[in-house]
Amino acid sequence: MSGDTGAREIVVDEDVENFLHAGSEDDSGLEDDSGLEDDSGLEDDSGLEDDSSEGESSEGEEAEPREIVVDEGVDNQVRSGALRERLQDRSLGKGTVTLVVRDPNITIIGDMNYIYWDDREGAPLYRCKSLLRVDLKGCTNLTQLGNYVFSRCSSLTSVALPDGVTQLGDGVFAGCSSLTSVALPDGLTQLGDTVFYGCSSLTSVALPDGLTQLGDNVFRECSSLTSVALPDGVTQLGNGVFCGCSSLTSVALPDGVTQLGSYVFDECSSLTSVALPDGLTQLGNCVFVGCSSLTSVELPDGVTQLGYQVFAGCSSLTSVALPDGVTQLGDCVFYECSSLTSVALPDGLTQLGDGVFVGCSSLTSVANSAGFSDVVLYLRDRYKCVTLRKLFLQLLGKYNQAVNEANGTEAEKHAIALAYFPTDNSSSLDIGLFLQTMSASGGNGVEGVVGYILKFV
Repeated sequence: MSGDTGAREIVVDEDVENFLHAGSEDDSGLEDDSGLEDDSGLEDDSGLEDDSSEGESSEGEEAEPREIVVDEGVDNQVRSGALRERLQDRSLGKGTVTLVVRDPNITIIGDMNYIYWDDREGAPLYRCKSLLRVDLKGCTNLTQLGNYVFSRCSSLTSVALPDGVTQLGDGVFAGCSSLTSVALPDGLTQLGDTVFYGCSSLTSVALPDGLTQLGDNVFRECSSLTSVALPDGVTQLGNGVFCGCSSLTSVALPDGVTQLGSYVFDECSSLTSVALPDGLTQLGNCVFVGCSSLTSVELPDGVTQLGYQVFAGCSSLTSVALPDGVTQLGDCVFYECSSLTSVALPDGLTQLGDGVFVGCSSLTSVANSAGFSDVVLYLRDRYKCVTLRKLFLQLLGKYNQAVNEANGTEAEKHAIALAYFPTDNSSSLDIGLFLQTMSASGGNGVEGVVGYILKFV
């Protein structure tokens, strides 16, 4: 067995199940981990931080590097953690142990049935800060790593997995803050939730072609991650997949992706561009919230609605073209988009949430033509009365249609369009005042419309 010079080899070849899985009787020296209690809420999880005061050798001297080898007899139902207890021995120091497991009979390490975050302490290698590297290549029949197997192994830098692994459970590497690389097997088809959550040293990941779905928060808080190559077969991204990946600059989504979960790119502050596939039909809430470097987004034609705060806090976003099929904008969609100067709103838009343009301090009138979309921005951002808003929309829509169908110069088109409107005050709208304002604008109806609307603000 090769290893670091001077390393002591510990070989276990009998009663391996108990050695690998016998639980520690006293974990009182370990801190309680409050982080990751609620993945769905996407709160800050300080429990993932490394505890620098723990894991040091008792004398304060640098601990000796070691290689621990487990050769055979590991039962596929792992239920205890004597190896964990051994690896948590503080005399080992941090990042001193290379663990090699070579058992051709084992098919699973850990337990896929752990449902709650508190279950993680029962995982066979949870919080073993002495681990530097792990080699599982000798487990030729291994197919699964259970939930939280290596969770919070904060000194772990690399893991070698055998080709037969097809599934990684929830939180397998969560909190492995020193992990820089993992070679995922080609046969891997499933990544559980929070697999790489808090792997703040991970810079890139190549995902195998057979992967079709990314679970919730898979790469959340991977703050050094700069690129991810998503395989063509991926069709869905779960909630918060790249949340907090502050070094991620660009992402190309496969053509087959049809759904983006909520908070997918939340606080990806270096993200400048995203290529959205044509087949995308649904964007969850807060997909791009806090992407302060994002300058533009081209939404596919299949998108029909935008959820709550989709672009909130995108302070570099200057323009957005919404597809013709969009009928709904959720609350605060463009909240605090302080660089936004124009939005082309489709004619079929029927529902606008509250505060859509609140904080858009650079939003200026795009009234350079007589189009309905040019003035509706003012109407929907400032007008609060739903009934009058609908009447205005109806009125302006008809006027815009009349202008577009008329012939002649711009002034002549507006004059023809005005002839279609009644001169009495038969509705709750002051049509007479509307006509006066339009005429006073010298035939350029847009400024007149805007001025008329602003009288009611």
